Amino acid sequence: MGFGPNSPFGYYPQLPLWGPGGFFHTTTIPMFSAFSEVFRNLRTNFFQTFLSVLGIIIGVGALVAMLSMIDGLELYAKSMISEKSSLENLMIRANTGTRIDGVFTQRDTIAEIDQATVANLLDSLPYQAKAQLTYNDSDIGYTSDSTKMGLRLQAFTLPALEPIPDSVLLHGRWITEAEADAGARLAMADENVARRMVGEEGDLVNALGQNVHFFGDSLEVVGIISAGGGVDLTVAFPLATMAKLADAPTPHPTLNIALADVNEVLDAEKFAQGWFERRYPNIDDAVETFTRTGYLEQLAEGITVFRWVMGFLIGIAVVVGGVGVMNVLLMSIAERTPEIGVRKAVGANRRTIIKQFLSESVAISAIGSFFGVLLGMSVALIAAPILNMVVEDLEFTAVFSLNTVMVVCIVALLIGVIFGTYPARKAASLDPVEAIRR
Repeated sequence: MGFGPNSPFGYYPQLPLWGPGGFFHTTTIPMFSAFSEVFRNLRTNFFQTFLSVLGIIIGVGALVAMLSMIDGLELYAKSMISEKSSLENLMIRANTGTRIDGVFTQRDTIAEIDQATVANLLDSLPYQAKAQLTYNDSDIGYTSDSTKMGLRLQAFTLPALEPIPDSVLLHGRWITEAEADAGARLAMADENVARRMVGEEGDLVNALGQNVHFFGDSLEVVGIISAGGGVDLTVAFPLATMAKLADAPTPHPTLNIALADVNEVLDAEKFAQGWFERRYPNIDDAVETFTRTGYLEQLAEGITVFRWVMGFLIGIAVVVGGVGVMNVLLMSIAERTPEIGVRKAVGANRRTIIKQFLSESVAISAIGSFFGVLLGMSVALIAAPILNMVVEDLEFTAVFSLNTVMVVCIVALLIGVIFGTYPARKAASLDPVEAIRR
């Protein structure tokens, strides 16, 4: 079966296969022939072709090294910020009312956030996380001898999101998780409360076993904790105990979710908002969410600006590499002018010639970019340990992301197309008769 105009496979003119000095391609496989031509040029004009492509290798290598180092810098900055603040925490609380012209009105229906709700949310959340419920309130409390105290009350569930240092506990013991789940009538009092209970001259340890009175009821103090230099009088007790206190209000606790990865906080926030909307479809804005990711957003903006500035500067080297690509193609056209004339004489049209040389241009850029990626990765992997040795207490690592690979691919394509257009159009505009005569 032939491959003429009436062939079911379409019309593909079959051109002669040239040897080392010719085209060695058919129009059916332009990219394969383009790579073949590039390697032929490397073989026949190695130093000239290599020096022309070297610009791309250096430019792309610098781009890859820069992007990987900036990604590593961003990761390091995020980890440092996370160590000093709870960036990985997402806080959710029920909307208990609305404020109109500065006047707050209580809602008739309020979303319930309890331990069962928390368990269901964590089961649905597509991110690794742990959670804790907390509730803050205040009340006028009393010691056993009826001394008044303005108490800061903190109700909680266990386990805590973060381990509490042993140095915080001054006397007694912590409330256990089993006691918290059971709503035990126990409390932890800070040293300021303990001082009120035992008097100025008393020993703080004597506050253990005494009762602290608030919400019309009382709890036994089993532990005394540090006030951290503050003046507030704080009492902490299990959230489940609230329901057992005579005059305690109905608590609407805050749900604190700690994500394993700080980068997942914003996505988790969107997921939680949608989850509560589906759980309480009849309540508008059932919950409100809070994060401390403002630092991350500012960091991302700064890193983005830095990335663009560095990319612009390094782009100059990439442009130099593109000029090298143009030089290789112009050199190739000069050597292959008779062949181009023969191709046009046997039926190759302008579009076919342009396509062939653009393919070769992209192939040159792709080869240069490939070696540039290897060079950039090597530089980044060498530079990171050097920085760690030079800067004390620095734990910096280069990060190679999918975005970097995509940028390199786009750069290679743009270099090939932009700097290959002029040589391709020049080759396509050759007169076949004049070209054959050369």
